[in-house]
Amino acid sequence: MRRALRRQPVDRLPVQTTYTGAMAAKLMAHFHCSKAELAARLDNHLLRVDVSYAPRLSADSKISFDWWGAGWGTETEGYWHAHAPLAEATDLANYVWPDPDAPALLAEAKGAIAMDMGQHFVVPNFGFALFERAWSLRGFESFLMDLLETPQWVEALLDRIADIQLTLAKRFVALGVDGGYFGDDYGAQRGLLFSDSLWRRMIKPRLGRLFAVFRDPGLPVILHSDGDIWPILPDLIDIGLTCLNPVQPEVLEHRRLYREFGRHLSFYGGISTQDVMPKASAAAVRDATAACTRDLAPDATGLVLGPSHRMQSDIPVENVVAMLETFPK
Repeated sequence: MRRALRRQPVDRLPVQTTYTGAMAAKLMAHFHCSKAELAARLDNHLLRVDVSYAPRLSADSKISFDWWGAGWGTETEGYWHAHAPLAEATDLANYVWPDPDAPALLAEAKGAIAMDMGQHFVVPNFGFALFERAWSLRGFESFLMDLLETPQWVEALLDRIADIQLTLAKRFVALGVDGGYFGDDYGAQRGLLFSDSLWRRMIKPRLGRLFAVFRDPGLPVILHSDGDIWPILPDLIDIGLTCLNPVQPEVLEHRRLYREFGRHLSFYGGISTQDVMPKASAAAVRDATAACTRDLAPDATGLVLGPSHRMQSDIPVENVVAMLETFPK
């Protein structure tokens, strides 16, 4: 993983296949393995660790509240936003923010790292890092309007979020992780979710501060951002991004991506979970896996090969097997 992320020679490409709980059940039944054994059966190279937190449920159990207080629907396989705690109350001073210095917050992460004994490349999971965390607290449409109507309030909110994430990042580095992993979707299918100029004002400097926690001690940084984010790729390189995920083939043409940014970035993902994995034949999956390898890693490094996103249960197991059989050995 370390060598591939830095485009150094490797004996084979690392791979990573992630999945929802429903898809895990299908895979466990097919491979006759336990949940604890599944990642090894898929030959995963990456281990993500998170804060220790027991989600609180609503009275009807239909909403699960995360560490920040945002609510997510429990009746869907993906992420369905169900509660924005700042939807009506915009007083940031009176909001009950999570405590990033809580002593037991990293207890499970510490245990997972010790148990892993260096077998995997360990990263903290900073999903919903900045923009996504902000809209999860405020509401998606309201936050997009806030970007234009109350930019000073937006910057105050993002600063609150960034400060908490910064404290957590430093604690994870001290724990001995191998790199940073951030998730923050900036793109839709045909462009950015908001203007690149707003992204550079609101997100770039704060994301750069978070990247620096890992880059300063020489650790690589992975960013997951769905969608068409061509306009800000040079900016992400500028603030120290090492590896881009999920490199959706529907919106980021792989040969162009390697041609324009392969000197500066490595890639992770690339096999379509939008069209190929759920809808195509096993033969087409094999072709897509081979094409991803060829186009994003023509020099046989610089790629963590895998599906472009978490596999959901609409994907036939036969297609997963076809992908695994085509992975470099």
